[in-house]
Amino acid sequence: MIVLSYASMEELHTLRNKIEKRMQLAYLDENTEEPFLDDNKLLALQTLFGQTNLPDKQQTDYAVTIMLIQMALDTHDKVIRITKADETDEERKNRQLTVLAGNYYSALYYQILAGLGEIDMVALLATSIKEINEQKMSLYYDTTTAGAFFTKLGRLEGSLFRTAASRYTDTARLESLDDYFLISKLKRETKGNKQTPLSLKLAAILENQESGMTVTEAIHEEMEAAKVRLLAKLDLLPPAYALLSRKLLLQGNRQKELYLEEG
Repeated sequence: MIVLSYASMEELHTLRNKIEKRMQLAYLDENTEEPFLDDNKLLALQTLFGQTNLPDKQQTDYAVTIMLIQMALDTHDKVIRITKADETDEERKNRQLTVLAGNYYSALYYQILAGLGEIDMVALLATSIKEINEQKMSLYYDTTTAGAFFTKLGRLEGSLFRTAASRYTDTARLESLDDYFLISKLKRETKGNKQTPLSLKLAAILENQESGMTVTEAIHEEMEAAKVRLLAKLDLLPPAYALLSRKLLLQGNRQKELYLEEG
């Protein structure tokens, strides 16, 4: 059985450092909000490529590349949140720098894959980015119920991972991981008091449904439901991903996390 050992956590730390080093550009660092690097997604990629026969460097380059794409997409999402008709000169500058930061992270991914000569992977990920943007349009403009909203969000959050996984495994076996990515995303949404495009859309849906629930209540309810679904389907997942999912479900219970990591 493959376990998330201390060594793998060290590898995660190394991957984070590589990604952060790639992202560094002094002017952007000083003038834009630091992008979020989702450790749960990075662990999923680490697990995926660890099951392949790829050389270690290629595994690392792929994981770094995909996380850069994810952060580019997430950074461009912030523009939706900060754009407004009466923006000040400073706000306009920040918006333009945010777009620039997203473009910069995108350019880095092309640079890495071009250096590897991975034209097929470039094409595969480019198609995935197009599909993700289409999924976002559907999420924001075609979704009318909270249930459909959360289902689409789970698919959207796992989209890049499924694209990468499609080269190495039957992704139908990994469908349960939609809830893994959904839980990770919803955990992030519950932190901080900033409104996001997601929270604004969900608020509008809840109001139209006359549910009487707040956004926070709806998110917590869905998060608990997703945990139940994920737990019920652990046996259907390949062992490495079942273990990864258990770790997510145990987050916050440090003693059990350590026991799981130690095998």
